[in-house]
Amino acid sequence: MYDETASFQIGNTPVFLYGLWIMLGAMALLLVFAWNAKKRALPQGASALYGALALPLGLICSRLLFCLLDFRFHDIFSLRAAAMFWGGGYSMIGALLGAALAGWLTARITKAQPLRVLDALTPALLAFILFARLGEGATELLGRSRTLTWEALANSPLAYNDGYDGYLRTYLLEAATAAALFCILQRALYREKKPGQVLFTGMLLLGCTQILWESLRFDSHMRYGFVSMQMILFACMFAAPLILFAARCGKKAMIAAIALVIFAAGGAVGLEFMIDRSDVNNIIVYLLYIVLLALPIAAGLHWKKRSEKA
Repeated sequence: MYDETASFQIGNTPVFLYGLWIMLGAMALLLVFAWNAKKRALPQGASALYGALALPLGLICSRLLFCLLDFRFHDIFSLRAAAMFWGGGYSMIGALLGAALAGWLTARITKAQPLRVLDALTPALLAFILFARLGEGATELLGRSRTLTWEALANSPLAYNDGYDGYLRTYLLEAATAAALFCILQRALYREKKPGQVLFTGMLLLGCTQILWESLRFDSHMRYGFVSMQMILFACMFAAPLILFAARCGKKAMIAAIALVIFAAGGAVGLEFMIDRSDVNNIIVYLLYIVLLALPIAAGLHWKKRSEKA
């Protein structure tokens, strides 16, 4: 782990607070999934099997995606360097992909319907994200925003000053978003009757909101210039269910959804350019960002509702 990560000693062994938060997140994930698996009457043993698969697959996929997509790692890339996972360097979306893969494998092994398993898993993943984001408060490199020019927030609990500039505690905003989405999706799990609806709704909401927070982040984690690779992956996350919901409503709706994805992607690139290369106040740019990302959320939920009535 980086020296900038808070830790304490147990004997001669350093214990990193960020690692403890990740452990709490993993425990929350497994407990919520076990609860949902029981309530959704998934096959007996599904939650135990999932726990055995999810922890290694989440770690491997998180590390692998970082090694492949972080340009700074390419200069030292080797199988040995990639296997040194204790040195830090992970991808949140890689961890989510690994956890989802574990859910799919669990369904196949226990002969459960994969979408039902992934529905039960989706709120649990938000519980993991909540703890993982809170853990970023124990680091100096993660969870910090771009330079804060918003005087109204400069002295709030959401901001801090390093002696030179002010920054938002982005990790708190991401944790609050994860908590809100957890409540929404956990409630939806007991109302949605069609398999996959909770999963697809979660992908739509998390994908759109996370693009905003990834943009706000200061760190160069998995970035090429001013474009974050994780932003591209989260865009794919929201685009897939958006087009799926629209396709269920007909060809015209699907074409509109594809056009909306292209518009949102182009708009995001333009706004990133404004943040990085222009003197436009960041408040204005991020307000535009919120409006831009609200469009696919509103359209996706609209098409989802229409498809349910069809």
